[in-house]
Amino acid sequence: MAQESQLPLACRLRLSVRMVAVAVTVLCGFAMLKNQTLHSSGPSRLELKTCSPRNNVAFLKTHKCASSAIQNILFRYGDKHNLHFALPDFGNHLGGRRTFKAAMVRSSPLNKVTPNIFAIHTKWDHAEVKKVMPEDTIFFTIVREPTALFHSLFVYSNFHEITGLTLQEYVKRVPADSGRIKGVFGYNQMSWDFGIPLEDMNNLSAIHELVRRADEQFGLVLVMERMDESLVLLAEYLCWELSDVLVLRVNSLKDKFKPSISEEALQALQQKLAPDYLLYNHFLERFNQQVEDFGRARMAAAVARLQELMALLVSKCNFIKKGASELRGGQKPWSYKVDGIESGGGGGCDVYTLAEIQYIDVLRKKQQRTIA
Repeated sequence: MAQESQLPLACRLRLSVRMVAVAVTVLCGFAMLKNQTLHSSGPSRLELKTCSPRNNVAFLKTHKCASSAIQNILFRYGDKHNLHFALPDFGNHLGGRRTFKAAMVRSSPLNKVTPNIFAIHTKWDHAEVKKVMPEDTIFFTIVREPTALFHSLFVYSNFHEITGLTLQEYVKRVPADSGRIKGVFGYNQMSWDFGIPLEDMNNLSAIHELVRRADEQFGLVLVMERMDESLVLLAEYLCWELSDVLVLRVNSLKDKFKPSISEEALQALQQKLAPDYLLYNHFLERFNQQVEDFGRARMAAAVARLQELMALLVSKCNFIKKGASELRGGQKPWSYKVDGIESGGGGGCDVYTLAEIQYIDVLRKKQQRTIA
């Protein structure tokens, strides 16, 4: 700096201008990275000239795909920013076995304001969801390897208790297009959640069309097996901070409940899950391309930062994994077959461990007060 002060004034001015130009270039480059959109080929992808947090979001909550963890992220964000939710009058599902219709929200006294966030279980109908959401809503969902998904669904949803069949017996005896347990659960759960009619479950042409439509409708499809990268892309897609997408692993099946199956039955199961494999493989390939577009080095740095923030949160909140029977109140999971998490860090930490149904009840009461 001493040498610089001895330069003639004109030289110092040129140097200052050059330094400013470099700084502007660096800042512009950072802004371009921040605003860089995900790989897209359709009009429903997020394409922003400037990056500002997205508050109008619809999430297709697929069963047994870590969707409750993603839902918790959306609940926390919306709760923190006093956003409105599309909520059922009771329970945690819009429509049950019926495909979603806009009237399910519009006729509800809980939804007298336009919702910002749609994140409740439903059998998806994209056009109907769009009817209840703001014009600039962006859409995303999550998928999981189909065999692992079905194993988890079989145990978590009590198929054995309901049918009297083991997993292996169920695969051998129950056809792929059989009726759904409780009208909702069965083979190809992702395809069902995405909206395929039961009569088309064995129609691969209909499944290909479902995948094509979903590719247009959802700007981002997360992959459960790639959760850290998924959360980084989600923060990018919504233009949120990484701290907004921190989440615990919830509703994770205990090892002792995981079923076994012979190699022959496994192959039969995978054949019956052909629709879900078409869906999963398509979006896994697209996800890989989105990671490439994001940049591998940039992704590695973002994942490292995400993990660092998560470690700080766990340390702050003193989260402890416990069996469901050991937990009480809002931290107690719905099923005894999964582990729960206890928080020891106070109110700011409790929302990370609040079970789905209890959190929906909290949001219902808050929304009722807002409407009143």
